[in-house]
Amino acid sequence: MNRAGTLRSQTLMIGKSGSSVVSYQEEDAQCPVCKSDKYLTPNLKLLVSPCFHKMCESCIDRLFSAGPAPCPICQQVLRKNQFMSQIFEDLEVEKEVRIRKRVNKVFNKRPEDFPSIRLYNDYLEEVEDITFNLMNEVDVAETEARITAYEMENKDSIAANEARMANEQRYMNYQDELEKQQREQKREEYIQLLEEERRQKEHEKAEIIKELATSNKSAQAVLATRQSITLKRSSALRQQSESNSPARLSMPSWITTAMDNDTDMKDSEAKDFDPFEYEYQYTTGYDLRDTYDDPTTEYLQNNKRARAGGFEAKYVFDRALSDAFTGLSCMPVEGN
Repeated sequence: MNRAGTLRSQTLMIGKSGSSVVSYQEEDAQCPVCKSDKYLTPNLKLLVSPCFHKMCESCIDRLFSAGPAPCPICQQVLRKNQFMSQIFEDLEVEKEVRIRKRVNKVFNKRPEDFPSIRLYNDYLEEVEDITFNLMNEVDVAETEARITAYEMENKDSIAANEARMANEQRYMNYQDELEKQQREQKREEYIQLLEEERRQKEHEKAEIIKELATSNKSAQAVLATRQSITLKRSSALRQQSESNSPARLSMPSWITTAMDNDTDMKDSEAKDFDPFEYEYQYTTGYDLRDTYDDPTTEYLQNNKRARAGGFEAKYVFDRALSDAFTGLSCMPVEGN
């Protein structure tokens, strides 16, 4: 199985408890520093360092509580707060996920931040080169210097993209919560409608029994009359429930403001968009007359159906002349 398949399969195996991700723990885990295992210490929990070496919580407290200290395995200087729970079974996958998360936090530009897709692809190539070097420990010092230099040069755009992504995440969370509230609201309305129909049926049943006991009409006539009344009441009840349904919850101001700004930016970009990078000049070069000798449109002039559909011959003439004159002022392409 390739790396992508391993990552996907292990991601699907991760469970969730509330809002926190359940960390991965081996059944036969053993601390490489103190050699403690699950048999001697049932509550043993291993954490992963930034250099991707495992240690138990007791060893971490003993070695790093006083401050930064070298890793007992590779001698890299570590801090206590840098140790994290292991999520994936394979430490290579764990390493790749953490490195990509760190790199993407700095290199967070989007396609719309580039004038062309080619430049965006070059940017992605650079990000992948940096990720590859950190993953395989190739030119680590030079790669770290590239990351630091880029972060210093683009700190404003990085902060702006972080704020945009945070706002989008808040918007998605709000949308999820809104949909959840709406589903719960519909469920309550449906339960209320069922309860109201049940009470209505019991009331109608009691009325039918009372009318059969006191009326001189036949049972068929009483039931037919009551059936029509029941249908009318049921229809009125449903219309009332639909009319009384509350309106859609309004969005908070911070969402609507952000959406308006994004819409204004997209509108301005679309207005100035030129796929061929030319300035279009719609010069007609002709004067449109009121009438032309055109047998193809003459029979439609007094056709009621055509005129009812909005047909006017001047639009046909304008389109034909525009097609004829378009491109007359353009210089021919060399070599053609």
